[in-house]
Amino acid sequence: MAARILGMLAGLVLFAGPAWAETLGDLLKARGVTPPRHLTHLDRSLETYQVFDDERDLVVVYAVGERESTRLHAARFERAARTWTAAPLDWRVLAGGGGPRALEVEWCRSGLGVDRFPGGFLVRAHINPSAECTIVLGSDLAVRGVLAGWPVATFADGRIVYQRNQVHFASFHPAALALFDPRRGIDLTLYPRRPYRAARAAHVARMRAVYSPTWCNVHNHPCDPEVFDEHVNGDVVTDARGDTLAFVMAWDNTSGWSDAERWGRLEAFRELRAALGRWDGQGEPPAELYRNLAAGLARARNLHGEAHVAAALASVPALAALVGRALASRPAAGQDARSWLMALDARWADADTWKRLGVAVAVPEEFTEVVYVYTGLRRPDTLEYRELLRSDFEARFGPAPRRALEADVLRRIFRD
Repeated sequence: MAARILGMLAGLVLFAGPAWAETLGDLLKARGVTPPRHLTHLDRSLETYQVFDDERDLVVVYAVGERESTRLHAARFERAARTWTAAPLDWRVLAGGGGPRALEVEWCRSGLGVDRFPGGFLVRAHINPSAECTIVLGSDLAVRGVLAGWPVATFADGRIVYQRNQVHFASFHPAALALFDPRRGIDLTLYPRRPYRAARAAHVARMRAVYSPTWCNVHNHPCDPEVFDEHVNGDVVTDARGDTLAFVMAWDNTSGWSDAERWGRLEAFRELRAALGRWDGQGEPPAELYRNLAAGLARARNLHGEAHVAAALASVPALAALVGRALASRPAAGQDARSWLMALDARWADADTWKRLGVAVAVPEEFTEVVYVYTGLRRPDTLEYRELLRSDFEARFGPAPRRALEADVLRRIFRD
């Protein structure tokens, strides 16, 4: 999450950190631009800055001075018109700390990056791996909004879909998406959105059964069944008309799993399950099975998960002993996984051993993936949304979520 690439935002971001007390004038001249004398801060040393430079514009966002509370400034040179615009980036945080003016300037100064978007420029500042500050600037460099989150899609008219920040060190990470309209200053919650539909309501009911007072106390959880681990899986896609978007949300199903289920089975044999899924079960076990088992066991060993693996395989003692011997050993330097396991026990050459292990380490679905489709976004009072399990969506329409933007698919989704 710490490094997010927003492909739809055109332009080149050039990272710069002065090794000496570089001034704004020095920086501009180094770019081959002669600034006008009336431009402020030409002789001031820059504390931090970021440059956006393409064939149309040169934009510098910077701070001068040494105090963390020092404001940000921006300067823009439009190459075709040969004109300059400069402005301080000022805003007032709204009471309650929500909406498009949610963050103080102190949160918006580190790790700056600048991108172009259809409505002007986005200044993105790193807060932590789960949080950013996004300053929305018009083409005149006026602050149109300060978002507590990071952009995930834009519309041609300048509206921004963004994911709201999370508490990075919390034991749970719910996701939230919103739509911000810089022209009107309107911030609209897209996800989660009431009334909940069947899939989310069913997951909330499952979480309600998991979240006992004892479980919540151990996991430092508020015991709210509507708060659970989830993430956007893949891109948020939008249509050219600016009226529809779709994305896939993945809900974590592992809350409530025992340590044996989670660490002894899910994590220790993750790579092996993937390799078994690619094997037809015929002939000799392929080298990939040996490599992937060795990789999973190495991770379990590094995490001191031997007891969890033993508990996960307790119902199949022969396999538990076989895997336990491998966990207690390590391959010699340069030794391949197959020769290592075969030296420990010849049963690793038997295809039935791998098939039985596959059954023993099978797990339920780690995530429930749901496709969300929204329409009526140009007029929020007409907004509608639907949710479909990804498996159902792809069985009916094909790859998710992009097929949801096709007119015939969209009609069928909202007709049903």
